[in-house]
Amino acid sequence: MNILVPLNNIEFLKDYINAGASEFYMGFYDEEWNKTFGNYSDINRMSGYGKRANCLSIDEIPKVINLVKESDADIFITFNSASYSDDELEFIRKYFKIISGTNANGIILSNPDVMSIAKEEGLPIVISTIAGVYNSDIVQFYKKEGAKRIILPRDLSMEEIDTIINNDRNMEYEVFIMRNGCKFSDSNCLGFHRTEMCSICANLDKCNNEINIVDDNFKSRSSMECTDNLLRDEFHYFSCGMCAIYDFIRLNINAGKVVGRSDECSSICEDIKLIRKNIEIASQCNSREEYLDKMLFPENRSIMCTNGMSCYYPEIRF
Repeated sequence: MNILVPLNNIEFLKDYINAGASEFYMGFYDEEWNKTFGNYSDINRMSGYGKRANCLSIDEIPKVINLVKESDADIFITFNSASYSDDELEFIRKYFKIISGTNANGIILSNPDVMSIAKEEGLPIVISTIAGVYNSDIVQFYKKEGAKRIILPRDLSMEEIDTIINNDRNMEYEVFIMRNGCKFSDSNCLGFHRTEMCSICANLDKCNNEINIVDDNFKSRSSMECTDNLLRDEFHYFSCGMCAIYDFIRLNINAGKVVGRSDECSSICEDIKLIRKNIEIASQCNSREEYLDKMLFPENRSIMCTNGMSCYYPEIRF
């Protein structure tokens, strides 16, 4: 299983590779896009974070792709906004023509409309978690549309992942394994990923509590407030799926994804090293139980692993 990480700082490329990463994904910014469609029109799901999450311009992308390929690593470019207008789709065609002249391993797409243009430009297609591939029928739909890889949603259970993969082992699959989680389903979220309060999760996190209880007594209110604090402060705040590495190797998952295009590069490096060590441990184990006994945990285990609130796949450990 390859370790896939965000290339959010080109200066850290060698550090990421030395730590154990062999696949990268990245977005880009384009001032012309912003002038044409406005600042609230996204090229990819993290456009709202600007250069913090998309550190390079479209003009720099070909050079970076070649640099990654020269390092014997793979590179994917993100176009995974939830939707695009007809004018935006035609504008994206310009980007596809630029990328088609490179050795990029694929582009990450979110819907069939943009896939049609990608096929016309001869680009390898990866289906984003935004597309919501929750069952084998959806896998087959995108396979017929020309997809080479599916990014499985982070809220799938291990049993569901097992079923999907065993129904078609000829498709490439990618799973979430480390860092930022999500309280909701990416594919059913119509909010923006921005520093402003433009999404449901951000509004819930930052709003004042208004807890209304029918039988308002100390016991029920205490229980409700405790649950609210757990969900607000711990649920998928900083997620981890390393308990599932043994299962992912058994299923021949192509890549484990580290999320965090706007995160600190040094922290991502530490995650890569830990994932690599756990892959090595899992490869030597004969059962899930043996792996769970021997695996290495994140440094902040007491926060991440308590109650399973930050587990991508809590059923493995709990």
